[in-house]
Amino acid sequence: MTLHRLLLALTLAAAVATTSSAQTLDECLALARQNAPAIKVADSDVSRAENAIREARAALAPTLRLGASYVQNNEAPKAVFPIPGSPSNTVVRTGSASLLDVRTDAQLTLYSGGRDGALVRAAESARSREARGREQVDADLVLRVSQAFYRVLASQRLEEAAQEALTTAEAHRRTSAARVRAGAAPRLDSLQAHVDLAQRTTAMVRAMEAIRLARVDLETAIGVPLDPAKPLVEPGIPALDTPADSVALEQGLDARPELKAYDEALRENAQRARAARAAKSPLVNLTATAEYLGPNRNDAYWELEEPGLKTYKLYAGVGVTMPILDGGLSGARVGALEAQGRGLLAQRKEADLTVRRDVSRALSNLRVALTVWRSDSSRVAAAREASRTAEAGYKGGTSTATDVRDAEAALADARAEEAQSLMDYWVARASLDHAMGAAVKKGN
Repeated sequence: MTLHRLLLALTLAAAVATTSSAQTLDECLALARQNAPAIKVADSDVSRAENAIREARAALAPTLRLGASYVQNNEAPKAVFPIPGSPSNTVVRTGSASLLDVRTDAQLTLYSGGRDGALVRAAESARSREARGREQVDADLVLRVSQAFYRVLASQRLEEAAQEALTTAEAHRRTSAARVRAGAAPRLDSLQAHVDLAQRTTAMVRAMEAIRLARVDLETAIGVPLDPAKPLVEPGIPALDTPADSVALEQGLDARPELKAYDEALRENAQRARAARAAKSPLVNLTATAEYLGPNRNDAYWELEEPGLKTYKLYAGVGVTMPILDGGLSGARVGALEAQGRGLLAQRKEADLTVRRDVSRALSNLRVALTVWRSDSSRVAAAREASRTAEAGYKGGTSTATDVRDAEAALADARAEEAQSLMDYWVARASLDHAMGAAVKKGN
C-alpha cells in the first residue's frame, strides 16, 4: 500500500513538473513582445514622437542665451577735438584698448498667430498616431506568433498520426508474415506490408522534420530560441459558438488600431495646416538683455555707480514682424497640407472598408473551419474502428490485406485532416481576433 502511494505521488509530481515546464501561447507572446525587432522599432518611433512634443513645447517657453567676446585693439579709441587758434588738438580717450563683452539675452514669444500652440497639438497627435501604430505592430505580431504556434501544434499532431500509422503498419507486417509462413495468405500480402511500412517510415521522418521547421518559424517570429525540452500547450477543444456578425463588426470598427491611427493623422494634419496659416500673422517677441562691457575708459573692470563709466547695460524691447510678401510660399504650404488631409480622409475610408471585409472573411473562415473540424473528428473515430475491425478480420481470415491497408490509409488520412482542420480553426480564431482588434485589448 505504501509503495502504491509512493508511485502515485511520483506520477503526480512528474505530471505537475511537465505542466509547469510547458509553454503556452501567452508565454510565447510575452517573449515576442520582449524580443521581436518590430516591437523595438515601434517603441523607438513612439520615443521619437515624444521628443518631438518636447521640441514643439520649447517654442512656448522663454529662451536664455549667454554670449561672450574679447577684443584687443592696437590702441585705445580716442576722440580728437580741434581748438581754433591753437596748433594742437585736444585728444580725449573714450575707451580701453581691450574690450570684454559678456551678455545674456532672454526672448519670449508673445504672439505667433497660434502657430506654436498648433505645432504642439500636432506633435501630440503624431505621438498618439505612433502609439496606435505600435498597437498595430503588436496585433500583427500576435497574429504571426499565433499562426506559427498553431503550425507547430498541428505538426505535432501529424507526427502522432504518422507514429500511429507506423505502429499499425508494423503490426500488420508481422501479422501478414505470420500468415504467409502458416500458408494462410499469399506471399504478396507480406511484400505489400513491407512496402506500406517503408512508406509509413518515410511519412514519419517528414512529420518530424515538419515539426523542426515549424519550430524554427515560431522562434523566428518570437525573436529568440525556445527551450526544446518544453512542450507547447494546446489551447483546448474549439468552442462551438461564434460571435454575431454585427457584434464582431462593431468591435472591429471600434478597436482596430489602424483606424485610430488615421484619426490621429487627420488631427495632426489639421493642426499643421493651422500652423501654416499662422505664418501670415504678425510675430511679437519680447527681448531683454543684461550686458557687461569692460574695462571702461579708465581701465576699471568693475564700476556700477559712476555715470558714463558703468561696466554694465540693461535694456529690453518688443519686436514685431509682419510678412507682407513671400512669393506664395505660405499659401503653397497650406494647400499641400489640405491636399494631404483629403488623401488621409480617403485612406481612412478605405481602411474602414478593409476592416469590414476582414471581419466578414474571418467570420466565414471560422464557421467553415469549425464545421470541417467537427466532421473530421467524427471521421477519425469511425476510421479507427474500421481499422481495428479490418485487422481483426484479417487475423480471422474474413478480411483481405487490401482491406487492412485501405483502413490504415483511411485512418492516417483522417487524423492528418483532423490535425489540419484543427489548425485551420485555431488560425481562423486568431485571424478573427486580429480583425476585431481583440488582440490589442489582450496585449494591453
